[in-house]
Amino acid sequence: MKATKWSVGLCALLAGVIGWCLWPQPVAPGLVTEEGEAPAADPGTLVELTPLAAMPAPVLKPAPVTAPVKPDRLREDGSQQLETPWQAAEVDADFPLAEPGEGAEQPQPIALQGGELGLAQVGDSVTLPLPDGSTLEARVTKVELQRGGERNWQGEIRVDGDSYPVNFTVGKQATFGFIGTPQGSYSVETLGGKGWVYKNPPLDRGHGGSDALIPTHQ
Repeated sequence: MKATKWSVGLCALLAGVIGWCLWPQPVAPGLVTEEGEAPAADPGTLVELTPLAAMPAPVLKPAPVTAPVKPDRLREDGSQQLETPWQAAEVDADFPLAEPGEGAEQPQPIALQGGELGLAQVGDSVTLPLPDGSTLEARVTKVELQRGGERNWQGEIRVDGDSYPVNFTVGKQATFGFIGTPQGSYSVETLGGKGWVYKNPPLDRGHGGSDALIPTHQ
């Protein structure tokens, strides 16, 4: 009877030892098991993530708007005063045009300034310097673009109530002009921005004709 009790107790003890050996033991965090696999993370242990600091949104500043600058020569009615389209120049070795031929009076070498002659619009006033130092003011009455790309404008000079014709053709390289005055007419010829302004010879010297133009009454 006693042997039977000892057998039962021994069996119970062995079962407890075997159960303790077979029961899965806790593994320390970061250790690797014998099979080479990392243990599953403990769902109860959460890593607190530090939120990133919010970056400020860039502020886009609109580009400054520059108002168009109106030139001082702009009049209240929108027309322009084009002053000094050419100035006196010196003849050097590179001057493109020879001096006007026989009969031309008061030839003066000139250089165009800033393309003023090519900017004229209907209603504009153009100041025209003459070889004798005087100036005349022409009012533009018509502008045309020709087939070759040249720009032609016509105008008039008013003197004592009379009108005298003005005509300019402006191209990329050459410019030709005619200026009528009570004392006669003048021509303007330039090439590459340089050339001459001179007084045309009288219409008929042999018959004592005057070089004055007949005004156009309008």
